[in-house]
Amino acid sequence: MSKGIKMRSAKDRHGHPYTVETLQRMHDDGQSTPDLVCDHASCGCAVRFVPRYQQNRANRIEPVDVPAYIGLVKDSEHITGCRYDAQGRLTAIARQSVPDFIKALDDGKRELRLLVLHNSLRNQSLSGNPPAAPGGKPATSPAGNTTTQIIPSDKKLDSYLRTTADLLALRAACESDALLAAELTLRLGTKRIPWKDFFFEHERFDEAWELVRSGGVNPYPIALAGRVKNHYQPAAGAKFKSSFLNGHSLYRKTDDPNRLEVFEISVAHPDGQWLSGFPSGSEIVMFGLWKAAEVVEKPVQDKKNPAHTITYVTYKLTLSPRFKRQLIAAD
Repeated sequence: MSKGIKMRSAKDRHGHPYTVETLQRMHDDGQSTPDLVCDHASCGCAVRFVPRYQQNRANRIEPVDVPAYIGLVKDSEHITGCRYDAQGRLTAIARQSVPDFIKALDDGKRELRLLVLHNSLRNQSLSGNPPAAPGGKPATSPAGNTTTQIIPSDKKLDSYLRTTADLLALRAACESDALLAAELTLRLGTKRIPWKDFFFEHERFDEAWELVRSGGVNPYPIALAGRVKNHYQPAAGAKFKSSFLNGHSLYRKTDDPNRLEVFEISVAHPDGQWLSGFPSGSEIVMFGLWKAAEVVEKPVQDKKNPAHTITYVTYKLTLSPRFKRQLIAAD
């Protein structure tokens, strides 16, 4: 896979513009696609059209649909300053971040310190302990020892969230983890986290559920990229006040043809108007500390064959964001 950003448009060697949609129609009609270059002014590096295709995955009820895009050809790179220059965008994000969140390493690469984000999302100090009580008195550890608290300022916390959102928007725009994995190490305390265990696209929601479930009461923040299915807002006077944004589920086959596994994702927040600002069908990235619900089994009559029932086994992940920066629209 390439390290580049997935492009939506390009031009041919004569300067004629092409969108992904136009190129897909040409491909569907059996026409050859032109020799393409980047359409950013002064760049013009060689790029290629990758038509929409379906990819079979183990245990999937249906093939995974991979949308069409335009990407770099082998050994081609965008110039510095090009809007598709993923390396340049990553460098700019790191430059604007606070040093204790993205740390420069001796080999010229960087590491993202997830622990400070993790503690902020759990309403803890940077040390991992609960914040000091009002009045500035130091907190007391379970053993009775006094500990010094390091509480992030609003400005610093905002920087953590903004940097994370910018990095995830970049990852969602790229063809794969390749660039970020090569340049940015994810660290949670003394533990390294592979990018594949931090960022999950729709076809890997089952892996995300397993990871969150195995984390128990101490999960670390992860990001899920998906497409909005619908919204739910509670009726006036309802006991539960949260509104929900629901993503499209992942369906997985089992050994029993009458038993299907469903991996659902939802975002819960009191501000339903904010959630509805991400319209149905839009691509979003959601990051934070997810919770895995208990598995629910529900037999349902098969509409095609009323004499049979299909048992749906539902695995649900829910995110209750503390900060609105935890939801971002994908590029």
